[in-house]
Amino acid sequence: MAVDLDQLPGDDAQWSLARAETDSGILFIRRNQSAEPFLGHPELGIKLGFAIPYQVASGRDVPDSAENEQVSAIEDQIIAKVAQSATGVHVLTLTDPTCKELIFYIKPGADIASIHQSLMAECTSHEIQCMAEHDASWELYLQFCPPA
Repeated sequence: MAVDLDQLPGDDAQWSLARAETDSGILFIRRNQSAEPFLGHPELGIKLGFAIPYQVASGRDVPDSAENEQVSAIEDQIIAKVAQSATGVHVLTLTDPTCKELIFYIKPGADIASIHQSLMAECTSHEIQCMAEHDASWELYLQFCPPA
């Protein structure tokens, strides 16, 4: 039986933090553990992602701290806009030295183009890239779950 979407986690979500080595450097992974009961929910089959490329090169370890603060404010805007415009859950934030990426699983029917256009109009300091695709089995989220 599917979990009721009225129970989607909000500001009270429990997050875990991990790190991994990649070709780009260190990848910081914030995973919404409170999203696990909704894993593969039949109504949350659209993976919605936003990427914010960093403008300041910082080497292989971590993003530039001052720019990361700016990007964190943009992250908050994205989370608020998606919460206002779609039914879904923020499941991952991935940060490496080149960009920050936010991943949501949402119900079909949201006007993703309008969400993206609105965010780009509100944020003039950084590029905001957007993509959406069907991922009913939450394959991307599962890539970042620890083995059982």
